[in-house]
Amino acid sequence: MILVREKNGLRATVPCKVNLFLEVKGSRPDGYHELDTVMMALSLTDEIQLTRRDDSEIRLQIEFPEGAGIPLDGEDLAWSIPSGPTNLVVRGLHRLRQVLGKPNEGMDVVLKKRIPAMAGLGGGSADCAAALVLGALHWQNPFAFEPITSIASELGSDINFFIEAHRNGFWLARCSGRGEKIQPLACHRPLHFVIAHPPRGCGTKEVFDSLRNINETQEVSKRTPDDLIESLQRGDFKAIGGGLFNRLEDPAMRTTEWILSSRRQLDRYNHHGQSLSGSGSARFCLCESAEQAEKIAREIQQQGEMRAFSTSSWQSPGMAEQAKNIF
Repeated sequence: MILVREKNGLRATVPCKVNLFLEVKGSRPDGYHELDTVMMALSLTDEIQLTRRDDSEIRLQIEFPEGAGIPLDGEDLAWSIPSGPTNLVVRGLHRLRQVLGKPNEGMDVVLKKRIPAMAGLGGGSADCAAALVLGALHWQNPFAFEPITSIASELGSDINFFIEAHRNGFWLARCSGRGEKIQPLACHRPLHFVIAHPPRGCGTKEVFDSLRNINETQEVSKRTPDDLIESLQRGDFKAIGGGLFNRLEDPAMRTTEWILSSRRQLDRYNHHGQSLSGSGSARFCLCESAEQAEKIAREIQQQGEMRAFSTSSWQSPGMAEQAKNIF
């Protein structure tokens, strides 16, 4: 996340994420699942701007920059994003206002979307994280992160990652619990990826229901990301690619044929490995270079069946450092 102060407010550029590793350890009493996942932020970004209002309304306007927001077909819901009270950005700002005791403070929010929805890329969570940080910078004095991280853990599983995962310029972390417990990790070299997203998304509940059905008929050995984390620390492309894993791959494949189609599409290329991100439906592959990623993404995009993005590991200062510089 990159924060910028502007004449009329504050703006943030926020990355997406992919799950380099995702194991589902079991169900929790609260209805969620216990996860062990390694997430990395990538350079496919949204942009969000907050400006104070003179009244108490919180209004969200969603825009699509040139080249984004175009459905691939009539059933493509990647850009069907609500702007009302169900949007995580709006929910987050209402909750932040409540916690900070600012019930009469309003905000205009402009959100420029490039990260598709129903993809497993964390776009909604990233936008909410940015709204919480920017809202707190507007409404809280002195600024502190504790209310933000607490609200983030209330609202979703991935939001804390976009606030807390920074280490040495990289945004990479092992996340546990529902995903809200963050352990930043080290990676000493940039990584380059292609993200491929088909015209059908995956519903998270549907995928986890499918996982439960699989678990009722099969016994599986749980895996850990220890080897992958060591490979990331060494910057070993081949080992990183070999360590990519997502327990939700098979369940997601049962929900839409596009999961298998996109996997076969990426298999045509000579990359280091591929995997599903989150509960899907976006997939990603690890490339040798930015040039290779750009070539693969361009070729997939030209075929017109699915959208494709050339991305790299996201680098920026941590939130505490950036917040300090805003004032």
